[in-house]
Amino acid sequence: MALMSISPMMEVLALLVDEADRVEPHDPERAAMMLAIASIGAIGAAEVELAVETARRAARLSESIGGPVGMLAELALSFGLTLAGRVGEARAILEPLIPLLETLDPLGEAGLVVVTAAHMLFWIEDWDTARRMLERIVSTARTASAVTMLPHPLASLSELELRCGRMAPAYAAAAEAVQIAGETGQAVDSSIALVALARVEALLGLEGECRGHVAAALEVAGRVGMTAIENYAASVLGVLELSLGHPERATAHLAECARLEVENGVGLPTVVQWNADLVEAYLRVGRIEDAVRELEKLEEQGRGTGSRWAAAAAARCRGLLADEDGYETVLLNALELHGDQEPFERARTELCLGRRRRHSRHRAAARVVLHQALSTFEMLGAEPWAEQARVELRATGETPAASPGGSLMTLTSQELQVALVVAGGATNKEAGAALFISPKTVEFHLGHVYGKLDVRSRTELVRKVAGLS
Repeated sequence: MALMSISPMMEVLALLVDEADRVEPHDPERAAMMLAIASIGAIGAAEVELAVETARRAARLSESIGGPVGMLAELALSFGLTLAGRVGEARAILEPLIPLLETLDPLGEAGLVVVTAAHMLFWIEDWDTARRMLERIVSTARTASAVTMLPHPLASLSELELRCGRMAPAYAAAAEAVQIAGETGQAVDSSIALVALARVEALLGLEGECRGHVAAALEVAGRVGMTAIENYAASVLGVLELSLGHPERATAHLAECARLEVENGVGLPTVVQWNADLVEAYLRVGRIEDAVRELEKLEEQGRGTGSRWAAAAAARCRGLLADEDGYETVLLNALELHGDQEPFERARTELCLGRRRRHSRHRAAARVVLHQALSTFEMLGAEPWAEQARVELRATGETPAASPGGSLMTLTSQELQVALVVAGGATNKEAGAALFISPKTVEFHLGHVYGKLDVRSRTELVRKVAGLS
């Protein structure tokens, strides 16, 4: 694929590749480094095929060089292959690098490399390793007061927390990333952080904030040529509309995701998790053939990549399509595939099962799973989804109790950040240093936290956070 100067980012990539061509005969190590960096940049520009081609060239050049350049080239290649859905090839390259990556100084030149690796790891669902790497980067940056190093890993950590169903930490990390990226003028990281925050807001039902942050992300991304943000933004608006009960509007945004992923060459469904939302939106508006087509694509991608999320989400969608005799088995299988690692996704499947049982006039059985779904949604603060569960419960003839309240999501983003850090064992002074605010400001926010969560001590706060985050 020919490089074209269609955006600032692509202009930079073209310059890097041209310079690599020029210096390769004289300095192959420098050329390999330039090509590896260009490959990672091509991913931001949504040019997955170009990223893989460029990284392969970097890897070939660095075969006899090894060292940091060889590692960067291999990492860039595994990054591109992961996005393309060639997970087996990507794992074979990435996994031997992990022990070394976990020893690198995250504040040095390798910082971006480590964040990139962590992002890949949660895409391929190695969440424990991804979390360990991201938390080490964030902790090291806080300790060193390296503020400019925080936005990218915080945004990545937010996305990981959200996939694990921990909305409060996801919201806090994304909000902090947006604030720091904006204050330090980091445009690329700002666009990434803004869509991460918007996704949490979509699930929480914060409609105005979500739309505003998506618009801001697209504006910033457009200026720097960060084309990949378009897919994230469309998926966020799609799930927002689905959360609010507007499936027709959701289909327009989510169908754009389908178009962009084909155009960009993305083949891994866990990169931007829109596929199951589109199937559900199509079903809600009666577009059965479209739903079946998208579901078959998701099932194929799930088989090809071994994604647990894709398998569980596809099973949920298949259960929505199944006949009266078959839906129960399929949806119970989906719940088993979710396990306990994806509480929000599991609750969505419980909601679907409850809805199907109610339609089949199995009201008592419907109430069981609908209560389970409602409890999870309320705990997470996902109010639009909690209301959908309440509507279904009312349709079974039961009036659900009012929300118990006291959710972490009643806190402002700054109060939430303080609550999470203090609940982790930090003193006011330590919390202030970690969040770059004064101990007095920490004390001020803690007063509001205690009042909103109805707690009276740090010990009670730790218990409350452990139960709600």
